[in-house]
Amino acid sequence: MSEAPTDWSPVEQRLWEAFRRGAVCDLSAHDRAADDPGSPAEWGPERTVRAKVLALLLLSGPAAVPGTVRGLKLTGALITGRLDLAGGRIEDFIELRGCRFDTGVLLSEAQGGTIRFDGCWLPRLDASRLITAGDLVLARCAVASGVRLTDAQIGTDLIVNHLVVGGDHNDRAFSADGLTVHQDFEADRLVTYGDLSLRTARVNGRLSLRGAQLHGRPGQQNCLNAARISVGSTCYLTGWLPAQVARPRVNTFWQAQPPVSYSLQNRDPGPYYRDPQSSDPGARLDGESAFVGVPAATEAPAAPDVPTPRLPDGAAPEAAHEDPATDPAEGSAEGSAEDPAETPLALGSDPGSMYGQGFGEVEPVGSRSLPFRAFGGVRLDDARFESACLISNAEFHLGHGQELSLRRIQTPELRFTCPTPPTGTVALSRARIGNLVDTPGAWPHNGTVRLTGFAYESLRPPEDSPFTVEQRIAWLDRALDTYHPEPYEQLAAALRRDGLDEDAREVQYAKQRRRRQALPLPGRLWCSFQDITVGYGYRPGRAALWLVAAWALGTLWFAGHQPAPVKVDEHPHWNAALYSAGLVLPIVNLGQDGWAPAGFSQWLSAALVLTGWALATTAVTGATRVLQRG
Repeated sequence: MSEAPTDWSPVEQRLWEAFRRGAVCDLSAHDRAADDPGSPAEWGPERTVRAKVLALLLLSGPAAVPGTVRGLKLTGALITGRLDLAGGRIEDFIELRGCRFDTGVLLSEAQGGTIRFDGCWLPRLDASRLITAGDLVLARCAVASGVRLTDAQIGTDLIVNHLVVGGDHNDRAFSADGLTVHQDFEADRLVTYGDLSLRTARVNGRLSLRGAQLHGRPGQQNCLNAARISVGSTCYLTGWLPAQVARPRVNTFWQAQPPVSYSLQNRDPGPYYRDPQSSDPGARLDGESAFVGVPAATEAPAAPDVPTPRLPDGAAPEAAHEDPATDPAEGSAEGSAEDPAETPLALGSDPGSMYGQGFGEVEPVGSRSLPFRAFGGVRLDDARFESACLISNAEFHLGHGQELSLRRIQTPELRFTCPTPPTGTVALSRARIGNLVDTPGAWPHNGTVRLTGFAYESLRPPEDSPFTVEQRIAWLDRALDTYHPEPYEQLAAALRRDGLDEDAREVQYAKQRRRRQALPLPGRLWCSFQDITVGYGYRPGRAALWLVAAWALGTLWFAGHQPAPVKVDEHPHWNAALYSAGLVLPIVNLGQDGWAPAGFSQWLSAALVLTGWALATTAVTGATRVLQRG
């Protein structure tokens, strides 16, 4: 069949011909404000396509024009009705750019090649158990009532950069439990209002959430739940820099147009999410407002309208990224004061800019990057990261009972270099780390760090932020609410592996002092005596000083109180200093054995002998520890 059905509209017949040739069917007005899919402006029949037309083309469409590859490439269309491709087998390339859907999209259990939504507005996307041979792209889109990718299998990359997504009826914004991505999962500058769930997901490449803004809903424990996730490369919970975005190759008609904002609030989410019996287009079946972020009339004021990516006012897309080395603070020639890091990219304009750039680069100190922000708990329990887990330039705004939970994670490197510490608990219990790269200011100081069983091989602080042993000890003292010996032992072992034996002894000494605080009064008194006299065995010099003091005391006493000789006619020449030294150093014979002290002198002699044994043993042990290596 080479001719379009006669009952199709002229626009749909035009799409039929474009599909056969694999050409782009552009229905846009070439005006940025008029082409904003998220605006409340009405789009007329000249750019309206029924969803069942798309379904027919994709599931049983016409043959391609000889010498061409057919494909669905549609720009600036209003798609009416439910696009239901559930269970279907899609052989053709799909690219929908700047389109508006009035009803949710169903791709559950479908199979396809590459599916690309770029800069579109959708009420909802349900693609559970979807299987693709190529990419799945949701870049720069706004989805009002959630994305579902549960148990989906993506053949190459999953790209959701600059996606803005609201929560569904259960306040789940992005549900992707059991997801498999065979290459990279890029979610730079993702904005969610609800739970981002990636439990048991597997990403064979990198997982990037640079500059993401994750907002948990009231009553939710977590805004990110990625327990038992497996990442084959690096996980990025870091800031986002404008220089990380490739130079766009834009269509010329965007360059002179004013910027627009794609928001979740502006549009009715469609009949798929409203009560058919209700005259209120925003009424849900459960009685709540269907507009994400816009409450019912009896509720509190709406959440602020968060725009999706756009260019700075009056700036051409190429001018926005002329020189990555340019200081953002200097602005443009017109004196724009807008922070490039906070300024999103143009939506639906350039397909090249939807992919992240600059992976592996270190953010310059003081750079005006957009931080990763989590407004709610973050759960990464039992996660596996084959290369590294990078948590830098990140903000964790945790409420009561919420945690940044990294329990039992395994990774060769954990970078934890946040400029400000999380406001709640950080849990690293039983985590296994190779290199720990951290800074002193990244950790909470109110006893809310859980380090039981936390193991790491080596400490590698950033070059521009040294982490001294004194700061390490203070980190443990402030981080732990009660005494636990394991974190101190682990720190000392890591320092020994790096050849820092002196620092390791400082940690062991600090451990004993912290232990003393947890003992009852008799134990604290005895430990205080040990600390004062011998420093728990980690201060051998202190023991030597006490030996000298004991020798001096004995010398002063016996200088004026010479004991009687054992044999009157057979005794050595009296020397008070040598006699006292022989008492405090009992293993050394200095030739002063022929004297028999009595009374107080006898008791003093016994005390000096006992003191000498205790202090000399401590001093020798400490000296041995100083000389020992390995």
